[in-house]
Amino acid sequence: MRMKEPLNITIIGGGFCGIMTAINLMKDDTLPLHIHIVNKGYPIAKGVAYAPHTSSLLLNVPNGRMSAYTDIPDHYVQWLKANALFSNDEIATAFSTREQYGNYLSSLWEDAIKEKGANTAITIYDDYAYDIIEDGDLLHIHLKESPVLTTDLVILATGNAKPRFPFNINSSFRNSKHYFGNPWKKDCIENLNTENDVLIIGNGLSMVDTVIGLTENGFAQNIHTVSPHGYQLKPWKGSTPPYRDINFLTTILNQNFGLRTLVTSMNRHRKIADTLGQSVYSMIDVLRPHTQKIWQSLSIKERNRFIKYLNHIWGSIRHRLPDEMHAFIKEHKKLIIHRGHIVDVSMAGDQVKVTLSDSGSLKHLLVQRVINCTGPETNIQLSENELLRNLEKRGLISADVFHLGINAHPQYGNVMMSNDNCKHNLFVIGNHLKGVLWESAAIPELRMQTEALSKYLITKYS
Repeated sequence: MRMKEPLNITIIGGGFCGIMTAINLMKDDTLPLHIHIVNKGYPIAKGVAYAPHTSSLLLNVPNGRMSAYTDIPDHYVQWLKANALFSNDEIATAFSTREQYGNYLSSLWEDAIKEKGANTAITIYDDYAYDIIEDGDLLHIHLKESPVLTTDLVILATGNAKPRFPFNINSSFRNSKHYFGNPWKKDCIENLNTENDVLIIGNGLSMVDTVIGLTENGFAQNIHTVSPHGYQLKPWKGSTPPYRDINFLTTILNQNFGLRTLVTSMNRHRKIADTLGQSVYSMIDVLRPHTQKIWQSLSIKERNRFIKYLNHIWGSIRHRLPDEMHAFIKEHKKLIIHRGHIVDVSMAGDQVKVTLSDSGSLKHLLVQRVINCTGPETNIQLSENELLRNLEKRGLISADVFHLGINAHPQYGNVMMSNDNCKHNLFVIGNHLKGVLWESAAIPELRMQTEALSKYLITKYS
């Protein structure tokens, strides 16, 4: 039970998870709150994901699944209609731009600020947090440019970290003007010369965004990409009809969730779908709301096996592209995809000489730029996020057993200590829960997390 003093809650990160947690907290004005949001580098509400370097980049989830509110599933669709951004009847199954979705989140934030009750105060810090010091029940947050911020609770919503620097490249190249380690910043697609090629490391969603950004920015030379499995992304719909076995989900969920059993059952349905000329993509979509439960039911050994042997297959089917983006990549005349890895990088004048192992053969490239699109770093011990590194070094947080994020309670995100006790004043939300929940990166999961955490805090402290 909270008395007269307002509860100070500090949210570090102002993207989707940060602002939606704040918005949900503001809905209940009975509990006196002072919400502090520490955010730097990207616009409040939009974050990295929805302030893209290229305005035409599309969401990779249909509009009908992108509501910020679980209890109002068509909220985003209605917002699009109200703002006359779509005119066709298939608005729910269409894909809007990330920029449009960022504007949607900004409007939610602006409305929440206007409508907040007298019991709620909001303070935003345009600053970086680099450390947190415990002091009894209080937490002191050290900021780069502002005075120390003392708070009752901290919610870590820091979002994606930059990709890991490739282990097989000389570390001196990290500081080269030819290496671009953050594919979400606009400078990676700007100021290129018109004569030399570019190399992208990675063949996932960030690669697609970067290729589109480079192309729309007028780059007309070859774009090389390299990854161990090559390009495997699939179109959202494709040309084949979806698999429609109505008993599929019941069959899967009624089984004991052993990895072998799950894979055997999935393969059986895949073969049936192939025989019928149908797509298995819908099978993954139907399974999606249940993946967190399935993931937690697997043993650590089984989850490790999934990560090692099946992760890339799951990712290529789960993280699909809007059909027009997929077609753009497949038909790109200057895109050269290599299946392999980098063997060596060295300078050759003002160009970068890259040696690749491509399907077992060595190939040599001369490029003007290397862009890292291998995906967010999930290992907090290797992260370039100074705050997470400092917290890990001093034991306030620890990596989950798979080094995919932070060890935390799966229900509300309380940080777990080495003795398996939960911290009562430190929470984590969003992509840092990947090792705990597996699916913890897309709006359908994130909105549920923000709602569950805010409800938990209001109930606990009211």
